[in-house]
Amino acid sequence: MEPIIKVENLSKQFKNNLILNHVNANVNKGDVISLIGPSGAGKSTFLRCLNMLGKPTGGKVIFNGKNLMTSSQKELIHLRTHLGMVFQSFNLFDNKTVLDNITLAPMKVNHEDQAEAEKKAYQLLKMVGLANKAHVYPYSLSGGQAQRVAIVRALAMNPEVMLFDEPTSALDPEMVGDVLRVMQNLAKQGMTMIIVTHEMEFAKNVSNHIWFMDHGNIQEKSDPKQFFNHPKTKDAQTFLSKVL
Repeated sequence: MEPIIKVENLSKQFKNNLILNHVNANVNKGDVISLIGPSGAGKSTFLRCLNMLGKPTGGKVIFNGKNLMTSSQKELIHLRTHLGMVFQSFNLFDNKTVLDNITLAPMKVNHEDQAEAEKKAYQLLKMVGLANKAHVYPYSLSGGQAQRVAIVRALAMNPEVMLFDEPTSALDPEMVGDVLRVMQNLAKQGMTMIIVTHEMEFAKNVSNHIWFMDHGNIQEKSDPKQFFNHPKTKDAQTFLSKVL
């Protein structure tokens, strides 16, 4: 089976600083990949390069057979609808209700009619336990609620892959569990996900692959049991000794 995402020799450089150093990786449909490693390893940059929010300096990102590096801006806008992205900060529009935040892109980009977009939004809000928040504004939400709305907004575009960039790092500890449960349910439903996370228990219990990143490259790819019990590289051993 052809990978849904294929990364070949991906590089990213800022001035003289090499952030990503010829990264190679494949993502198959249904994979739940936790991308872990120390701060400054290049994890968030890698994630942003996967949907060209950060333009790589070299290499290829092939999504469903299409090289995003050579795609036009118009093609990228279309392709990004299939690559949902959830950030640390929720990036919701404060002047729009939760429902408007969720239906805006499906109506504008996917040309869904309002009734269809709203019906789907309500279904997704119900799925994450926020059906009663459709008509409130983001400022009245807790951090955990806002992040669940951000996930719903991405899901409303019917993505094939969800990219999560440390989705719980800005949350108070008591709110983290609600967001992780939503992601856990997505994994059970077969959603393909790549998750930059510091939540090691989540990575251990929900992922089927761990990618350990350091010094701008994926140094180790393993299943969770193997990685957490028998990390192969010195850098991974050092990292785990600090976080476990």
